[in-house]
Amino acid sequence: MKHLNLGTLCAAWLMAGCLSTAAADTYPSRTVRIVVPFAAGGGGDFIVRAWADKLSDVLKQSVIIDNRGGGNTAAGTDYVSKANPDGYTLLFTSTALSTNPTLLPNLPFKTPEDFAPIGLVITYPFGMAVRTTLEANSIPELIAYAKKNPGKLSAGTSGEGSASHLATELFKEATGVSIMTVPYRGAGLAMNDVAAGHVDMMFTGMSQIKPFVESKRVKVLASSGLKRLQSAPDVKTIEEQGVKGFNAVVWWGLLAPAGTPKEVIDKMNLALRTSLAHPDVAKRLDVIDGEIRISTPKEFDTMIREEIVRWRKLLKPAATKP
Repeated sequence: MKHLNLGTLCAAWLMAGCLSTAAADTYPSRTVRIVVPFAAGGGGDFIVRAWADKLSDVLKQSVIIDNRGGGNTAAGTDYVSKANPDGYTLLFTSTALSTNPTLLPNLPFKTPEDFAPIGLVITYPFGMAVRTTLEANSIPELIAYAKKNPGKLSAGTSGEGSASHLATELFKEATGVSIMTVPYRGAGLAMNDVAAGHVDMMFTGMSQIKPFVESKRVKVLASSGLKRLQSAPDVKTIEEQGVKGFNAVVWWGLLAPAGTPKEVIDKMNLALRTSLAHPDVAKRLDVIDGEIRISTPKEFDTMIREEIVRWRKLLKPAATKP
């Protein structure tokens, strides 16, 4: 068996570093694929398409969006985790990345170990829509109704582990009220049932709530962030209505497979910052009341790890119920 001396090892390490730097210098030299682990036409699909063309301009390469829904984002996320770590297959995903380790403990990938965060992209709050016949027109009145009618209040969600489900769980924890969650296959179906009076309430984006408000089929009691919604400035936040510190927002960010060279990650982070700074992008994203929040790769990695711990504490009791 041959033994490598120290000089040979140093030469090998130097060569690996040179290859990594060379790859970053020429990156990207072909089409970049961004996998969205949700069906086409949803919130994530809308957000990524709002800046993908600008990213393509910055990179001087084609950027294609690949929708791979299924398994509460597990299908598309798994695909990226096993992709070649060269920066040409990326993942644009949401809060589900930090909740699935608790809700779906047998996933075929590990979070955050199997991913290299590139950057946080955007956060946005929800509106709280309720059926028009509900005897509550504010958060204090809703809490009073729930306590007077224990077990009767119901909330539609976009599915187990979805952002609307998480906002509902946070509200339950913060207020101590009992709310039965009813999962649907999408926000549109859930909102239809709120409007029809089959469920009492739902947290979702104002872009989905607004048509129902205009047709007077639902009413909006509050917004879920710390700031009022741009599209509904007269609607008070939940915190303003007495639930101190309440802040339920959904985040979206860009990641690569673990092992992607740091130089490639840094180059993509810079390209992301440049594309999102374009004024056209801000105009396109105004409709969802979003706040563009670009982070460094390290900041995004820290946030994901903290989110996993946060949601594990909140969701573990619910996840273990029969």
